[in-house]
Amino acid sequence: MRPLIILSTALLLTLSVTAVEARETKSTHTPKASAKLARASQGKVVNRNNVRQHLSAKAAPKAAALHRAKSGSNTRVVARAQELIGVPYRFGGTTVASGFDCSGLLVYLFRTEAGMKLPRTTGEMIDSDSLRIHRDQLKPGDAVFFNRNGRGNVSHVGLYIGNNQFIHAPSSGGRIRQDSLDNRYWERSFTTARRFNG
Repeated sequence: MRPLIILSTALLLTLSVTAVEARETKSTHTPKASAKLARASQGKVVNRNNVRQHLSAKAAPKAAALHRAKSGSNTRVVARAQELIGVPYRFGGTTVASGFDCSGLLVYLFRTEAGMKLPRTTGEMIDSDSLRIHRDQLKPGDAVFFNRNGRGNVSHVGLYIGNNQFIHAPSSGGRIRQDSLDNRYWERSFTTARRFNG
């Protein structure tokens, strides 16, 4: 009888120890599982960052393309000026619908074709921090300034388009037209030039 009691007691002890170990094992697995989940969620954050970095790396060529487009904007300015030949002169005008005065034409061209804001008047354009250009250094897209027959203050501006030609809105009653710097009047009246872009 005694060995049976000892055996049953030993069996009960073994079962209770196993149950306790099972509970301990369960509780140790839970932190491991949550640690795995935490690691997994951290991995996802890193992945999102990687995606963001990848997207910003893809965006870089667009910025380069914008820069390239900017460098060719003088060509667009000249091409648009040629399209506007024949539009009426209008004092204070800055739109195709209303017509243009001389400085209004350049303000419009550089705003729409080069994304640049020019000063509104010829005097402000000359006084701006733009690059001063000598006549023998003119490039298409430069602004050319004139006074009256070589006398008085600068009162007129046009857009140089190459080959000694420029486009301008001449005066009341006139229309935007192309003229030559070799013409006697414009040759005498030429005063200075400025480069706003490039």
